Amino acid sequence: MLNNPWKTRIIRFAHLHQGQSVPTATLTGSSRSILGKTIHKRTFMSPSTNWLNRIKGEIRYDEPIAHHTSLRVGGPADIFIVPEDVSDLQLIFKNHGDMPLFILGEGTNLIMNDKGFRGIVISTKNRFKEIEPPVFFKNTAGEEGAVITAGAATKMSYLVKNLAKYSLTGLENLVGIPGSLGGAVFMNAGADGTEICDVIRSVTRVTAEGDLETLKKSELKFEYRKTTFPTKGGIIVSAELELKKGDHTEIQNTIDSHLVRRKSKQPLSLPNSGSVFKNPEGDAAGRLIEEAGLKGFSIGNAGVSIKHANFIVNKGEATASEVIEIIEHVRDTVLEKTGVGLETEVIIVGER
Repeated sequence: MLNNPWKTRIIRFAHLHQGQSVPTATLTGSSRSILGKTIHKRTFMSPSTNWLNRIKGEIRYDEPIAHHTSLRVGGPADIFIVPEDVSDLQLIFKNHGDMPLFILGEGTNLIMNDKGFRGIVISTKNRFKEIEPPVFFKNTAGEEGAVITAGAATKMSYLVKNLAKYSLTGLENLVGIPGSLGGAVFMNAGADGTEICDVIRSVTRVTAEGDLETLKKSELKFEYRKTTFPTKGGIIVSAELELKKGDHTEIQNTIDSHLVRRKSKQPLSLPNSGSVFKNPEGDAAGRLIEEAGLKGFSIGNAGVSIKHANFIVNKGEATASEVIEIIEHVRDTVLEKTGVGLETEVIIVGER
């Protein structure tokens, strides 16, 4: 009788591989039957993919990324991995070789092209969500504050609400950001004069070489919607944040105000990717797009939101190509009519 680990592995292998074509692999002529499923042997382009068998988390092949993004567009990833823990992440980065990697958090601020991603997509959405209890302290001026460590996959809205329980202030302006802490750190997310870099004390990541390292705030470079690390690649695991003690009522009122405003001004009832363009200095991208007469402009099932012009919504079965066409049209039109060149905030990846 098979022991549980081997039984689980065979069932997973049979279920995931039956009848599927993996773009990074070539089917050979050999096959065999396991538990009633026909298993085809594959020869991967990568020098060796035996290391995948050591992943404790979940592995899927030809996984539609549209199922994992807030805009609900995008083709399949060749290999989709939901790592169980940090050691899984280290294993991936140490062994993926020439296979491209893409890190997927909450799937906001992202457009995956219609042909998908040729390589490995790492999804952290269902892991790395722990928030440690705050460690309180008093500074030399006698002011009370706290340090808190949170996993990179923690939703920003949940994190801010959690901090409010302890009357910790500094991030309540970011409660409406539809993404994870890791994504917020990577892009130095901000709103209403607050940026995530304001409270960062340190960031822990797995490097491109698979090493675990912790970087102090002074080792990172923060710009508008961008954080630069000492070396490229890798994946954020957690962040250590330093916040001040504030008035609980004021904090909660600020949170409630932001959530009410977000609900009234943003198209939350339709799939979207969040703000599409960065705000030019001293202006708002949404205002410029509206001024150019593009509110409601549509191509296929994608369109500029009539509620907020800096959002593109999926009104049905939109494709990534339709969304990208709108982005290009909006950028060209705004430049022509206002002289302002808009820069995208969303990330566009994959094969078009």
